[in-house]
Amino acid sequence: MTTRRNLIAGLAVAASLAFVPVTAIAQGDPITMVVPYSAGGPVDGLTRLIAEGLSRKTGQTYLVENKPGANGIIGAQYVASTRTPQNTLFVGGTGPISVNLLTRKGLPFKAEDFKPVSLVAHGPMALTVPASAEYNDLDGFLAAAKASENPFRFGTFGPGSLSQLYGALLNRELGFEMTEVAYKTTADELKDMIGGQIDFTVSSPFGVIGQIRSGDLKMLAVASEERIPQLPEVPTFAELGRPQLTGSFWTGIFAPAEMDDAQVQAISAAIDEVLKEERTVEFLSNIAQFPVGGTPDELQKQLDQDREVWGAIVKERGIELQ
Repeated sequence: MTTRRNLIAGLAVAASLAFVPVTAIAQGDPITMVVPYSAGGPVDGLTRLIAEGLSRKTGQTYLVENKPGANGIIGAQYVASTRTPQNTLFVGGTGPISVNLLTRKGLPFKAEDFKPVSLVAHGPMALTVPASAEYNDLDGFLAAAKASENPFRFGTFGPGSLSQLYGALLNRELGFEMTEVAYKTTADELKDMIGGQIDFTVSSPFGVIGQIRSGDLKMLAVASEERIPQLPEVPTFAELGRPQLTGSFWTGIFAPAEMDDAQVQAISAAIDEVLKEERTVEFLSNIAQFPVGGTPDELQKQLDQDREVWGAIVKERGIELQ
């Protein structure tokens, strides 16, 4: 699970890398940041904000290119096989890099094809239920789930999704029966949950805040280390005595394996500067995420942690995707 790193601490680490000046980034052709999602979403918006900040701070032009499809595989493969490794970056995350590598065999890329650059941001998972549910807290939810004659119906985004893996973690740690109902879109999932066709979901708070505020859904707990500003009344799992359920999805920036190490360090330090800016912090707050930053090693630690936690779930459940 992701442990939130204080942004100030991340910047301090960046300061320790002062021997790699931002101007060390190679000038010349633009650097393309490949986003494995369609334009207009949160990751795309964040990437465009970072690209603008990097261009402004370094004098190097940063562009954003969207290559959606196949749960991030298309974009990752494009970067892994690029012929311009000094001018290409991949905006990966929990799904496109970490979970894919843990659950899919025969990928057209491998972990060694990438170098970590920076862990940019993370956002918590959240336990959400229909407003019509008779319970209003985690204890009530657990009592109802364990007393139910039928397994609780759990909305996910299908095999190998982070929602499925986190649901499996809930199942293991809280000990109640559930059955998965897979959805292709958030809209369909929310429609069924509001209508009572499923009993709960675990997903990004950003995707359900509107329905929480309108009174159609209830959020019982968030998996971050601290409460999210948009819903300050919702407790964390840690506050409720379940710190083992602290976890999140994250966004990170990777370089092709052939990119020069000095350039990787310089880009990482520049990203830290952009993450410090008020408008970046505000953007992340608006989508219920937190800035992270730090060295490339911090992103590698996140990958290692995912391999330990989610890898265990994948092994327990025998999850293997094509």
